Amino acid sequence: MPKTTESRVVFLQASDLLSHSAFREYGAVLDAAIPIPVELPAGGELSVNADISEEMALSGMLRLLAMEPDHQNAAYYRHCVLSARPNILDELTYAAMMKAENGDFNLAIETLDALKGLFPYSTELLACKNAVLKKKEAAKRQKNAPQALPATLEANALFAQAYHSINNGDIDEGLLAIRAFLEKNPHVWNAWFLLGWGLRKAARYEEAETVFRTAMEKGGANVDTRNELAICLMEKGDLKGARKELEAALHTEPENVKIISNLGVLALKMGDKTQAVGFFRAVLEIDPNDAIAKSTLNSATC
Repeated sequence: MPKTTESRVVFLQASDLLSHSAFREYGAVLDAAIPIPVELPAGGELSVNADISEEMALSGMLRLLAMEPDHQNAAYYRHCVLSARPNILDELTYAAMMKAENGDFNLAIETLDALKGLFPYSTELLACKNAVLKKKEAAKRQKNAPQALPATLEANALFAQAYHSINNGDIDEGLLAIRAFLEKNPHVWNAWFLLGWGLRKAARYEEAETVFRTAMEKGGANVDTRNELAICLMEKGDLKGARKELEAALHTEPENVKIISNLGVLALKMGDKTQAVGFFRAVLEIDPNDAIAKSTLNSATC
């Protein structure tokens, strides 16, 4: 089978993958005419009769995108990965930062580089990688005192607890955990982001706005923070403020469908149905399968 320049990745036909139980739900996603990169087991060979997991295919596509972000099938592979893991940016960024906190800098950087191929215009990934590189450089210059280890482990546990609680809908528990984390780590911007996210999900928009602005002051002035801040401003009725944040985010990532879609929502709130339709059509030009854009566009044109 043909191999990429990275010997751990091979290409398999989509029809071969669909014969495996792990890919039964991918019939509507995979294009039979486009081969799929699959990551080989360490030190092993792969045949179509071997057990092929979903993770092997996702890893293969991520690795190819990291090596060749302008590959002729890059957009298709991004679509496949995001269809399978719509929250992959949050999940793997969190995992990478936790790896860095635990001193596994190389794996953290490798994870962020893999995501860069999937989200080539993400300022959040760039900021996270810079933070990891700074931590790695600091670790070379100075060893942590032994007594600091328990505090680090405790902080990691609090951050992880906060993320999982908020993500699973246990907002109050998550807010308590992230506030406890911030008491000892007040300068970690993504902790402020997590606090704002929890407050926004709890519909406490006034508090969330203040917290997101703090996250931006601490170094988190990225697309995701501006998007969350814009949502809070929209809910508060500050439509001009929301537009300012969304336009700043769009300037950074011109093809971010989440930002374009929210600009469409904002246009509807401002009573400009024509502009809203334009935004939702722009979303569908980038991602024809965006269900939210399809549904909102149908409602807006009825």
